[in-house]
Amino acid sequence: MANIFKIPELGDGDIIGIVVAMVANIGDTVSCGDTLIEVETEKAILEVPAEIDGVIDAFLVSLDQEIKEGEDFISIKPLAATVAAEPARTDDSEPKQEESTAPSEVREDNSTITDNQPLAGDTGDRQSHNTTPPESSKQCLAAGPATRRLARELGVDLSELCSSGYHGRIDKTAVKAFAKKALSQKQVRSGISSTQALTLPPLPDLSAFGPITHQPMSAIQKATCRNVNHAATRIPHAWLQRRIDITELERGRRQHKTRLKSEDCTLTLSALLAKIIGLACAQHPIINSCMDEQNDKILFREHINVGIAVDTPRGLLVPVIDDISSKSVKDIARLISKLSEKARTGKLQPAEMKGGSITLSNLGGIGVSGLFPIVNWPEVAILGIGAGEWQPTYIGGDISAAPEPRLMMSLTLAFDHRVINGADGARFVDTIAELCENPFLVLVS
Repeated sequence: MANIFKIPELGDGDIIGIVVAMVANIGDTVSCGDTLIEVETEKAILEVPAEIDGVIDAFLVSLDQEIKEGEDFISIKPLAATVAAEPARTDDSEPKQEESTAPSEVREDNSTITDNQPLAGDTGDRQSHNTTPPESSKQCLAAGPATRRLARELGVDLSELCSSGYHGRIDKTAVKAFAKKALSQKQVRSGISSTQALTLPPLPDLSAFGPITHQPMSAIQKATCRNVNHAATRIPHAWLQRRIDITELERGRRQHKTRLKSEDCTLTLSALLAKIIGLACAQHPIINSCMDEQNDKILFREHINVGIAVDTPRGLLVPVIDDISSKSVKDIARLISKLSEKARTGKLQPAEMKGGSITLSNLGGIGVSGLFPIVNWPEVAILGIGAGEWQPTYIGGDISAAPEPRLMMSLTLAFDHRVINGADGARFVDTIAELCENPFLVLVS
């Protein structure tokens, strides 16, 4: 008898994935650990492996289908069952003990449920098989006037909350949790908020002006749309710009680049800047903080994790270098090369993109002279780097001497103005400039 297996955990929360590759075929013999399908989430392409040795009986999902954790996706006949003589069975009934032995039933449901609250709109496996309304349904609808008023304001049907598995007296906390979950699921599927959907004007008929091609957004593009929309609308941004002399920094990089290349280390400007950012954040903790809006608190991190924005064929990804203060420039350079390659080939794991406290976006290699980045929430700051340009510069402000050619780099600090004041941001940028213009300070810091 074939066993049904479910999609495993794809990440934190109700992650929606898209099937982008069917690695195995119906009838294939697979071993435990063999890749069956590949699923693209908003952060990475994940391989879903077989959990037993056996023969693929049927796929319950198809290419380009949206799926989420806990959905049935494949039917596999255990290898022992395919070897055994099946004619011994004389009826089509299922074995009595199958429900207790099938791996798909034994697997723990990893859905995030807080305070015993159900998933919004979940009326599937958690629902009772008894078609007669149980007595507990009447108890479930027990709610005070204030709670009922809140439910009406939030558009929560108390009977839906009951049918999703919640039992007992309903309070405001249960209603809020149910409403939040429902809104979250709706936003995950649409990529935009319901309020925004109501205010967007209808798109004109572009085909009236010429041929067009429809291309669905990838999971990463949807996530970028959702995250950027949230950051741009919720965070009051402010920007500070400065041109920094990186002549000595670039000269040192070129001097050591060839030697480090032989040590399997590509020394890039981004690696040097990431180390400098870590040093500067240690001197200015407010830049490395986070805002807890719900509790009106500023959280100061004791670790400094720098995210590196990477352009990939599938969209923007931000792998994170953890605890950058403990790493050398060579360590950082190797990590950037490794993580960037994994990002471009779709092998970057969700865990490698979590926990960032500040982000570096370097578009100088594409020739951009400057940029105004958007803060990567829940961080409160991001640095945007433009291309270096040679400019005649008066050294030390002495205009009586002839100007010297210096390599000047454009740097923009975008920050959450609720947390960081302009003067705090300016002092942080000044520290960045001092370390870039005097690279020896990086060694002695």
